[in-house]
Amino acid sequence: MSQYWRDRFSSWSRPPSDSEEDKADRAARMINDAISTCVSLENRRTSVYGTGSYKNNTNTRNESDIDIAVVLHDCFFSEYPFGKSPQAEDLGHEGGVTYGLKAFREDVGRALEAKFGRDGVTAGSKAFDVHSNTARLDADVAVFLEHHRYTGKINADGTWHYMEGVEMRGRDGSRIINWHQDHYANGVNKNNRTGRRYKRIARVLKCLRDDMKNSAEQSVQRAADVPSFFLECLAFNASDACYQQGDLYDILKAVITELWNGTKPEGNDFVYVEVSGLKWLFGREQPWTKATAHCFLLNVWQHVGFTK
Repeated sequence: MSQYWRDRFSSWSRPPSDSEEDKADRAARMINDAISTCVSLENRRTSVYGTGSYKNNTNTRNESDIDIAVVLHDCFFSEYPFGKSPQAEDLGHEGGVTYGLKAFREDVGRALEAKFGRDGVTAGSKAFDVHSNTARLDADVAVFLEHHRYTGKINADGTWHYMEGVEMRGRDGSRIINWHQDHYANGVNKNNRTGRRYKRIARVLKCLRDDMKNSAEQSVQRAADVPSFFLECLAFNASDACYQQGDLYDILKAVITELWNGTKPEGNDFVYVEVSGLKWLFGREQPWTKATAHCFLLNVWQHVGFTK
């Protein structure tokens, strides 16, 4: 039975085919063209780049879409250290922003419709869906401003030090803060340290999740209801030593064992982090809990039929 899973893990660990990658790259290029040629955005400082599993090279052959971020750099949202006023005049900020996230999002929407047609774009609550065709993959285009997390420290030139991410606001006022560049860099470093096994295991976990969704048992289906980003973070938090345990079958067994023990109820919530290293994986602001991870890992163990 273990050989059956070893063969599946070997297949699942591979990235998408070259043809699928070409479709993903074509969608990304066309979205970048849409923003760069938009007249209403030509005097704005913007950047367009891939995010998520597409950018981080943890995408599987079952994933048929890509994530793209469009960022405005002319203004920003802020997060201040304890004791600093939200007005933060002492951090050198000036008010009077006349072009912010709402106006930028509207311009991005118009730019995408001009490129792909009205029927080719759907505006969602958090992102624009650029629909696929035979030449490109489906793309979720999220619109952000810069996010500055101030540390309270001062740079050598006298300016206040901050860590830069991106932020969007939900229609309900919720704050969605991401650290795309840190996530990418830390994922590459982890993958290099583990002999390129980390991203393979991340893909295997995603494929196992999809396999479990087809289970006849509803409890297994419920346990498998977790996002790809979450699984990538779980794999990241497994120690590098887990990735030195032999083949993918042995590595996955070591990863699940360590993470299952680490997510027991009596464990410390503030041990695991997102891949960026700048946000706790478990906390009130997250849509999942430590119990979510614990249950998923147990069900994966049982689904594969691992033994002690």
